[in-house]
Amino acid sequence: MPLPVIPGVLRISATGLCAGGGHWSNTWHARNDSLLGWTESGVQAFHDIFKQLYIGPALGGGFSILQQCNTGTTLIQIAYTPLDGTSNAYVHATPSAGTESVASFPAEVSFVITIRTALRGRQNRGRIYCPPFSTSHTASDGHLVASTATVVLAHLNAVEAALETGGAHLGVGSYGPYIGSGSPHFTPVQRFSMDNVADVQRHRKA
Repeated sequence: MPLPVIPGVLRISATGLCAGGGHWSNTWHARNDSLLGWTESGVQAFHDIFKQLYIGPALGGGFSILQQCNTGTTLIQIAYTPLDGTSNAYVHATPSAGTESVASFPAEVSFVITIRTALRGRQNRGRIYCPPFSTSHTASDGHLVASTATVVLAHLNAVEAALETGGAHLGVGSYGPYIGSGSPHFTPVQRFSMDNVADVQRHRKA
């Protein structure tokens, strides 16, 4: 199925390997304030900020996603596809690895960042399944410790603030059509959240 055309929107795909085998991938969306096409230089400027979400340095009193992961979990690349119907993806090799020596959760175990917008409905809410964290970030009951969610969200909000200064916003790209959703569209993020219960991504299983 071809990607939809949504003016000013950039589809972002971060991919890497899980400790112990298996692949992980995250798909994000962003929109520039001008609603115009993304140039190569514009994507480069965006990438210079966005990559910090995964590899740091720590921003806003928080820590990056890979800083929650075992050293065997890696980021390989981030690909950017403008949803203008004609542009190809710009692929940025971003080789990086987790920083923790503590054992990793299995590849399919993921804590989730939820992208919440001002609009109701599943098509206006996004979910990002993080690469597997190390086991140091869970309590004895297997739930994510609150301090980890706090630092990840602090870092994410700082990255979003930097993107906004550069004229772009993260949000939810709805490809539709869904009942009541209309045509494909983008909804900017209102806030990010992260609960303490792990989900399972079976296709990541090594």
